[in-house]
Amino acid sequence: MIGAIFTTVFFALSAVTGQRVAVNLGSIWGNAVRLFIAAVVLGVIVFLAWPDSVGGKPFLWFLLSGVVGFGIGDVALFLAYERIGSRLTILLNLCLAPLFAMGLEWIWLGSGISIKVAACAAIILAGVTLALRPGAKSRQKMMRRGSFGFGVFCAVIAGFGQGTGAVISRKAEEAAADVGMVINGISAAFQRVLAGFLFAALVVILIRFFSSNQQWKQWGNPLNPKLAPWLLGAALFGPVIGVSCFQWALSSLQSGIVLAVVATTPIVMIPLAAWNEHDHPSRLALVGALLAVAGVVLLNVWA
Repeated sequence: MIGAIFTTVFFALSAVTGQRVAVNLGSIWGNAVRLFIAAVVLGVIVFLAWPDSVGGKPFLWFLLSGVVGFGIGDVALFLAYERIGSRLTILLNLCLAPLFAMGLEWIWLGSGISIKVAACAAIILAGVTLALRPGAKSRQKMMRRGSFGFGVFCAVIAGFGQGTGAVISRKAEEAAADVGMVINGISAAFQRVLAGFLFAALVVILIRFFSSNQQWKQWGNPLNPKLAPWLLGAALFGPVIGVSCFQWALSSLQSGIVLAVVATTPIVMIPLAAWNEHDHPSRLALVGALLAVAGVVLLNVWA
């Protein structure tokens, strides 16, 4: 259980630090730098400890999963951080991801959807709708810039990326089992993060060469010592430490219990976002957040 709790805390810290990086570096550039750091750290660990876990058909599936999850998903995630803050972004991301995953499994893998699962989906969507109402204090003080509506759209896309990427990861694990490869969570995370970084780097290059100079010249300096702790936190708390704790939890608990605990991350986010971003949700938004998280918890318990 302690592993699941640590996962929740580190995922929340990853969101808080990621939001600060998105605002100060720029969402596209900050995400690319953060994924580069994570890929280097994970790559060193994997090639020292499990060099035989990378390659073949599973690697291609993990790359595809990474492009969707860490590539499209995290680019959208950081765009949302900058516009609606970490609390709402993580709520939409984590609560909608299971719904996208279920939809893809239904279409692609032929998995059925029971009445209980449909009821959970309705609870989640109702809670998310209520949670989108910002508090009056947040409108004045919250650290964000850009369109709120576009930020909500990006958070939904981030949920799509995470949910879809997770389903594709299952195909990668099946491909690994077919050829007798042993791929642990750290190695899988490295392969997915690597693909995510390559996608994010491509986006940076396209913006650099095809957009106005004014846009990319507004990006911050990642070597700024004042920003270094936030950047390292965004890179390490999620894909490195958070994933490690997640795999540790899965090794000792049923996956449904672990996912149910991790689903409470948006609740942990509330005080952290209030402290870091001056994001104070309304009472109705709090009720919505609790309702959405309860729907995800029930979904993982009943699944």
